[in-house]
Amino acid sequence: MLAVFAAVVLGGVALMFVAAGREVDRQLESEVERVERDLDRDFGTIRRDVRRELDRRLGPPEAPR
Repeated sequence: MLAVFAAVVLGGVALMFVAAGREVDRQLESEVERVERDLDRDFGTIRRDVRRELDRRLGPPEAPR
């Protein structure tokens, strides 16, 4: 009887660890996606600012002849 009780308890603990691991994976994936979106937005802003500054310093491109 004690062995059955121990098996049930260990099985329950294992299930809790599996559930906790899945939740951590889900939250980590969500955070990674958020950081990727932020980086894409920031790099887009930097790219746009650099292009504007280059255009300001170099002037508009000349038309082909």
